Amino acid sequence: MNRNKLLTTACVVFAFFGLGTLCRLAAVSADEPLGENEALRVYVEFADGTHRGSYDPQTGRGGFPDEPYDATTAMVVNWHRLPGARPEWDDRLRYRRVHPERSEWLRAQGDSFEFWHRPERIQRAVLTRLQPNSVYEFQVREGGRVFRFRTMPACLEERSVSIVMTGDHQQPSWSSTTHQLARLTARLQPDMFVVKGDYVNCEGRVTAGNAERWARYLDTLYGVEDGYFLYDAEIGGQRFENLIIPHVGILGNHETGDQHHIRWPSCVNTGRSTPGYPRFTAANWMELLFHFPYRSEGFYSEFRPDHPNINPEHAQEGFGHGGFGKLSFSDYLLLIGLDNSQNWEGEPERGLRDWQGNLITERWPWFETHHSDVRQDLWLQDLLEPEDGPPARERYQHILPFWHRGLFGSSRLQMSLKNRGLMEYWLPILYRNGVRMFGEAHDHQYGHTVPMTITETQPEGTYVEKVPYQPMSWSLSPDLPEDYLDEFFTVACLKDEETGQIVGWAYRDRFITYHPRGMRAFGHGGWGGGRAGISNRGAGNAGWWFSDPERGGKTITGSRSYHVHRIVLSPRGLVTQGVGPGQLERLEQGEPPEWLHHLKWDRSANEWIDLQSETEPRTRN
Repeated sequence: MNRNKLLTTACVVFAFFGLGTLCRLAAVSADEPLGENEALRVYVEFADGTHRGSYDPQTGRGGFPDEPYDATTAMVVNWHRLPGARPEWDDRLRYRRVHPERSEWLRAQGDSFEFWHRPERIQRAVLTRLQPNSVYEFQVREGGRVFRFRTMPACLEERSVSIVMTGDHQQPSWSSTTHQLARLTARLQPDMFVVKGDYVNCEGRVTAGNAERWARYLDTLYGVEDGYFLYDAEIGGQRFENLIIPHVGILGNHETGDQHHIRWPSCVNTGRSTPGYPRFTAANWMELLFHFPYRSEGFYSEFRPDHPNINPEHAQEGFGHGGFGKLSFSDYLLLIGLDNSQNWEGEPERGLRDWQGNLITERWPWFETHHSDVRQDLWLQDLLEPEDGPPARERYQHILPFWHRGLFGSSRLQMSLKNRGLMEYWLPILYRNGVRMFGEAHDHQYGHTVPMTITETQPEGTYVEKVPYQPMSWSLSPDLPEDYLDEFFTVACLKDEETGQIVGWAYRDRFITYHPRGMRAFGHGGWGGGRAGISNRGAGNAGWWFSDPERGGKTITGSRSYHVHRIVLSPRGLVTQGVGPGQLERLEQGEPPEWLHHLKWDRSANEWIDLQSETEPRTRN
């Protein structure tokens, strides 16, 4: 039996056994009423209980245990509304399948949360025992509006999957550019919308102003009156209204912390006369507003309330989970959301200093002993290469990691101090498991790298030389010793023996350099916060090999860098396309856009193909 027949059979088996998964909702009698007030905003997410892999049943630690459902058979429904006269009814909804077959109405009860500083409440229900590749409708008020979502297919033979990703909206208000890109995303009608951090610049503070910012963000996308991400579409010959684009949230540096750079205390400038350093906060707006990733895995992070550096002014009981997790979609997609803004990787750096030359342990005595409660690199390795099962490269057709801070940005990359742990711990395991692309943000520019390989053997014809770099946003103190600068502010660069040109980097006896069939980074922001130009610091003085246009790299700065990025997954591989707001009118008129990039990873040929000459967008079915 060939692979296509095997996958088609797997689709049928998976869809059948999806009926047998357990529902996490409290049962509600079919005749019990719903709440009396209509929702103000509704949005949906994916839920996944499989392969969590870090739970210890003996101690109950390490997150949540596995549950028999994945993200093709479970969805999270969030709805916000003002409390009714009977608040105990407000967290109820009713739902049913309407395509390809119709089922009876089911009722379910979820959870209710306070929306800090606002009168409405957040209601959330996790629906399991759903059928893949189906349209469901739901109501949260008797006789009220009907909203719909579509579950993901059981396999890519049923239909291709479309993902739109972006990042760095950042603005408390919405500019014309961000409105255009939201409209453009809705026009593309993706199966999910992935945001790689920096939504409204809340900095983790629980304030009325931040509550208003988040309400505006959600109203603009998911408001029941005119939210962009509630759309109408024809599926299987039927017309469906109020379909909701699922939201997938990734943590950025502006989402947590009383100062958004506190992950690297070496970047903090408090002044010698200012006591202490900024504090963490355990209250997180994204942990309140979204199920994924905080509530999906259950790990506590350094933001938990008992951490020695928590700011009690912005602490909330029950908050402080780690901002990373994964979503499994049958055997075709493993989506991984990682937090590289606040969690340290590997062992703590010893003797780390701030930018004025002060030892970090003088201000944060706990730093080297209470360094990180959750190491994502260990979680990632357990997820991708479990001791008691096959590696992820054998279980999934596509593995897509997303995080916020760019490792290969062209504006302000600090390749040694800030990203060394990620280069040493994250990239090798991702590369070993066949990852062909990952999404980044933070740099506020558009770009993608050349294809890259990671090898333990130094490429022939190269030598290693340390190259110093200058941080973009602050100057190095003359109080920093030379040996300290050599350790933390240099990059071990691979240089070509004949030309002396930088052709890669070396991290922990591994070498990252160009390879035509390798892994690529995409993104660096661009929804609403563009940057004027490429910096001559950060990445510039360590070489531009990773964005070499002759080898397939690309960088665009300024207002032209605003964009969204679409990924289309199929059994044949993946296609990536970048498109800017200037193409909205063409899309609305049914014309093909001009892509910022149009690349394909061909699974059968095992190579990247440049499709820039093709302009016709792929259609949904």
